[in-house]
Amino acid sequence: MLITPEQIRAARALLRLDQTSLAQVAGISVVTLRRLEEQHGLSKVAPATVDQVRRALEKAGAEFIDRGVRRSSLTSEEIQAIKQDIDRIVARGAASMAKYPPLTDDELYDESGL
Repeated sequence: MLITPEQIRAARALLRLDQTSLAQVAGISVVTLRRLEEQHGLSKVAPATVDQVRRALEKAGAEFIDRGVRRSSLTSEEIQAIKQDIDRIVARGAASMAKYPPLTDDELYDESGL
């Protein structure tokens, strides 16, 4: 997901991070971060740098949404772990259901259609 300079500034404000702190965590210079946060900053830095900043902000608790940002109570690693758990549960349920023949209409509905 591509983030905008406005989202970066908003995420920093939300997380109460100054430019120096974010630059340090993201592994970039403060000058590069300032350049990125300018109005047309995306065209002034490498895409990999934008990704570094995005990951640092997400790790600090920002969640980027369509044209915005919000505080996430979960880290990106925790969210990914939950998604993997859900995938395992769904796969287990599908495997369990595959053992049984599908229900017929007579089994699903009574004479009233309920």
